[in-house]
Amino acid sequence: MKKMFFKKISLLLITGLFTARIFAVDSAMTSFQDGCAAYAQGDWETSVFLLKKAVAYAQNFNADTYYMLITSEVYSGDNSEALDDCDIFLENFSDSILKPRVEYLKGRILYNLGDYEKAIITLSDFCHEYDTDEMYSNALFYIGESLYAGYKYDDASSIYERIITDYPESAKATAAQYRLDSISQRSREEKLLYLLKQTGEEYLFAKEEYEKQLRMYNSESVNSTKQRLAEAQKKNQDLEQKIIELENQLTQLQSEFDLKKAEYEAALEEAKANNQPLETALENSITESEDALTVQQLKLKAELLKLMLVEKGYSSEE
Repeated sequence: MKKMFFKKISLLLITGLFTARIFAVDSAMTSFQDGCAAYAQGDWETSVFLLKKAVAYAQNFNADTYYMLITSEVYSGDNSEALDDCDIFLENFSDSILKPRVEYLKGRILYNLGDYEKAIITLSDFCHEYDTDEMYSNALFYIGESLYAGYKYDDASSIYERIITDYPESAKATAAQYRLDSISQRSREEKLLYLLKQTGEEYLFAKEEYEKQLRMYNSESVNSTKQRLAEAQKKNQDLEQKIIELENQLTQLQSEFDLKKAEYEAALEEAKANNQPLETALENSITESEDALTVQQLKLKAELLKLMLVEKGYSSEE
């Protein structure tokens, strides 16, 4: 009785394990098949979900399934997951014929993630190892793109020129030519910006120099005006002094004339009192002296008037 019971239990366990195994195999196959269907339809998000589920089963852990998973992740924009799966692939399937494609994709993914230095290293290794691969020109292009993104335009130009020259039939030849034109345009723009900057600096320098010269001119004009005013003031002072001197001379001359006239008049009175014949001579002498004094006074007054006119701003010609 007990033996029959254990036999039944054993049979049930064996049947359950077999059924579970069949179910697991069926589930793994279903996930793979559905993932392949989504991949074929370009439904990349669904493909990623189903293929991730598929590779979790041992029977689907192979190079083909992982390659499909990586490309699905790349197309869906999940670059970080794609990069991790590239490393898993290269670690576990290094003998696969798909290895060159995965190494190329890894370089592309690094470029997409903005890790340009690692992208250049990875793609350069690919080009060195697989120089006859059909993806060689594409790898060169993304090396150029990584250099371009890092502002290394001269190095990038060399790569683009090589693609155009050596691989004119490449799908990337047109894009490479476009990049060359862009670099040329950028170079012209940078030169124009440089010239504009230089011209602007020269304009500012010229403006500053002009303003400096203007300030100096204004300063010199003020100084020159001050100097002319000082000279005119001194000239006026000299004229005033000369006028004073002439007035003093006139006063002195008048005093001398008055004194001499008094002497002549006294001598004349004395001659008259003594009935001396000096009257005519004295009168003539006095008249001559008066005439001479009058002429000299007139000359002095004319000179004085001239000086006064000059002081007031009138020329002799006016």
